[in-house]
Amino acid sequence: MLVGVALGASGCVIETSGPAQSAGTVDWSTNATRFRGQNGTRVTYVCPGPGSARTVWGTDLYTDDSSVCTAGVHAGRLTLGGGSVTIELRPGASGYVGSARNGVTSSNYGSWSGSFVFP
Repeated sequence: MLVGVALGASGCVIETSGPAQSAGTVDWSTNATRFRGQNGTRVTYVCPGPGSARTVWGTDLYTDDSSVCTAGVHAGRLTLGGGSVTIELRPGASGYVGSARNGVTSSNYGSWSGSFVFP
């Protein structure tokens, strides 16, 4: 059940099951590490355009230190022209597989302590 929604000053919406949170500044280097451990929480990032691709690890399941906006391009949810994407926080995984999609190449990575997906 959704209890709180907040729009951060930078255009980041956080849906929570408790009190709403502030996301801080969002740009193409912004990742999801500050939300690590809040599994199931959904966060919508408004990515400014035009953007510049940054580092991403994984495919469909991404490390939480990946660029959220760039992962959104990789997943086909937006373009480097900008837009909004919603992620859902997940626990870490034992490994992440990289791939090339939509003009973005993500990298493989081993075990990591936090992840996100595009619901």
